[in-house]
Amino acid sequence: MTAAFDPNQLRLISPEIVLTVSAFLLLGLSAIDESARRIWAPALSLLACGATLMAVLAFPLRLGWDALRVPDSTIGFSGMFFLDAFAIYFKIVFLLSAILTILVSGRYLDLERSNSGEYYALVLFATVGMMFLASAGDFVTIFIALETMALSFYVLVGYLKTNRKSNEASLKYFLLGSFSSAILVYGISLIYATCNTTNLGLIGFARHKVGLAEGQEPIFLLGIILLLVGLAFKIAAVPFHMWAPDAYEGAPTPITAFLATGSKAAAFVVLARVFSFAFLRLGDRWTMLVVILAAASMTWGNVAAILQDNVKRMLAYSSIAHAGYVLLGLVAMGAGDSVEVREFGLQAIILYVLIYTFVTTGTFAMVILLRQEQMAGDRVADFAGLAARAPWSAFAMLVFLLSLAGIPATAGFIGKWYLFGAAIRAHYAWLAVVAVLNSAVSLYYYARIVVMMYMKAPAREERLVSSLGQQIAIGACIAFTIVFGIYPQPIIAFAQRSILALAPWAS
Repeated sequence: MTAAFDPNQLRLISPEIVLTVSAFLLLGLSAIDESARRIWAPALSLLACGATLMAVLAFPLRLGWDALRVPDSTIGFSGMFFLDAFAIYFKIVFLLSAILTILVSGRYLDLERSNSGEYYALVLFATVGMMFLASAGDFVTIFIALETMALSFYVLVGYLKTNRKSNEASLKYFLLGSFSSAILVYGISLIYATCNTTNLGLIGFARHKVGLAEGQEPIFLLGIILLLVGLAFKIAAVPFHMWAPDAYEGAPTPITAFLATGSKAAAFVVLARVFSFAFLRLGDRWTMLVVILAAASMTWGNVAAILQDNVKRMLAYSSIAHAGYVLLGLVAMGAGDSVEVREFGLQAIILYVLIYTFVTTGTFAMVILLRQEQMAGDRVADFAGLAARAPWSAFAMLVFLLSLAGIPATAGFIGKWYLFGAAIRAHYAWLAVVAVLNSAVSLYYYARIVVMMYMKAPAREERLVSSLGQQIAIGACIAFTIVFGIYPQPIIAFAQRSILALAPWAS
């Protein structure tokens, strides 16, 4: 208990403390001042995210990136919390995702007549959960942080109280999410029963140096499988994807973007941390299961997306396919026959997560932009004639779709290049071929929107109205997609520096 109140250890979680206090402040002010909250609530939440981002960046600026490495990184709370370069990388991703979500939310909530401080407070609470997940070094920390994030999303998905689809989506997400959490906890309990610890580093040590008692090997492997199943739900991998289309369609569109980026990145940070620390040397036992999940997710996600007329449902199935792509990096981590291949797989995962955050948020921001007083803007037909009505908006949507499809000169191409290359280096060239073929399939349903924008007559003549926040978010997303598609070296170097935190465990 004394260590928990050590000021030096509290300093490690100072960014999370700043964001948590800000979220509670937003809740309190929402109850006091109702008239002006539509103005100050997003401003305060942006200020909180900005201050937290500065607090996160202060660690590498003060200590240097090389100091933030395991086992030399700052470890606190009896090994339950890691502040390494890997954690800082993902915390930056989560905060950027939250900032983009807040920027595109204001006008949308005004149109839905649901603008209130509680919305922004829940976004901040979800981000706090994600940030703790990035630093989690123990299964207890992972579960608490995961549920902090999940509970916030359960409410956010059903935030439009008068919208029946939103309420239904929230209920489905809650029920299936609770079921997946139970599976996850059961898997953790089996691992604890065989290793007598929930610490990731000690589990890896107990399994590889000390060994398991006779008869415990099947129980330990079953725990790994159940853990993977629970996390597969969080990333919406097939066949644990059933909640995603309904949740994406029913949720407020900014939350759909946040769910598709921040929540999915949080699940992948857990997968990367757990399987690199605790289960890496058992890669031959779990890699084939990940291969099946990846192939099934890529194939079913792209095929099902072809049949969708609702853009949010289409992007939901697209996100399922992209989860399959990212799993290629995990395959390389487990099947790689050298440290270099394993590191390349990990690098591919974290690089793609950053790219996907900007590209997907930009895509959903365009759907939000089409939301007007008399039009939902979430149908493929709603994009008809967009090039004539708003040429720059159509161009932005075109760039985002090309990036999602992995076309060269976009950031999405860089991400897929690394993921497919990781599979090939791990001697799963056939899986990389499956991924390339699925990317070709995805071109069809992305092209449907492009055809609507450039080759169909506009159904409506009025100009699109956007807020300053929406313009900033879309501008940032398109700038990132184009600049780093042409010159990706800075983000590649950022990813390479971040995986050094896990490199000793991969050797």
